[in-house]
Amino acid sequence: MAEPAPNDGPPEREPGTEGRIARLRARGEEVARRGEAWLERRRTEAMPVDLAVEYYERDRDAFASVLGAAIALRLFLFFVPAMLLVTGILMLVVGHDGVRSIAEQGGVTGGLANQVEEATTTSRTTTLGLLVAALWLTVWGGRSLTKVLAACSAGAWRMTGRQGRATFRMAVAVTTLIFLFVIVAGVMNRLRETQGLAVITTSWLLVGALYAVAWFLVSATLPRTTSDPGALLPGALGVGAGFAALQWFMQYYLPTKLAHSTALAGSIGASVAALGYMFFLGRIMASSFILDAVVYERLGSVSHLFFSLPVLRALPRRFPSLARYFDLDRDGEQPP
Repeated sequence: MAEPAPNDGPPEREPGTEGRIARLRARGEEVARRGEAWLERRRTEAMPVDLAVEYYERDRDAFASVLGAAIALRLFLFFVPAMLLVTGILMLVVGHDGVRSIAEQGGVTGGLANQVEEATTTSRTTTLGLLVAALWLTVWGGRSLTKVLAACSAGAWRMTGRQGRATFRMAVAVTTLIFLFVIVAGVMNRLRETQGLAVITTSWLLVGALYAVAWFLVSATLPRTTSDPGALLPGALGVGAGFAALQWFMQYYLPTKLAHSTALAGSIGASVAALGYMFFLGRIMASSFILDAVVYERLGSVSHLFFSLPVLRALPRRFPSLARYFDLDRDGEQPP
């Protein structure tokens, strides 16, 4: 009696398996269709849902996550020579002892304090050379950072690449923001060392306001489809709150966690914290452009509401330049 030939092909499916898979696939497609239909209904019924969905879609289409990482890299490349530039200037103005005193009062500790100590032992000729190199690298880093910010803003407002070119005015504004950030961080470190909880809590409100104003000025120089400065308020407020919260986390919460770790874990943790800090800064910046564009296109600007008040509504008609500056005659319409 002949033995049956071995079956080298794929194993046969159990009876009914293909039917069950087809039913599961059909059920999944039906759930997805119902979810999309429910979301579309909610978008027409609730404005917050519509804004959230529009923000997500614009963020995805503009590759904001990728651009946020690119901003983080440029921030790092700018931050390092900028710190060297500030240190070199201080060494020439106040001397080596003055730099060490400022570093101690600013709350600079650990490895960074050791690097500052080593830097202050250099000669005046070496300091001048370091200052020139740091100045050139700072200018290059600021220009590179400005290019990425301009491209991110243009993508959020759905502009072409030619319209998103960086200018000298943009580079100056971005450089000012970063230096302001460094100064505020140093002041907050000093307050943490010397002041009480009440002063520190109040100062965070001021920090958020300073960041919001600085980012508003920076955003005003970047490409967008409207000249109305009121369109930049949502992103500026978001950056102010986000930067203040992130700085609080880095200066008050995270150091206590790293202090209880081992030396190796602390070193690695500090590096990861610095890289994560830069990434979140870049992500907040990229998100602010998306927020400005979506809110303006869906709800308009606060400037239109302001100039629709009974007494102020006549100003755009009397002063056409004012209407052009605030983009009140967009699509041929003026505030009622």
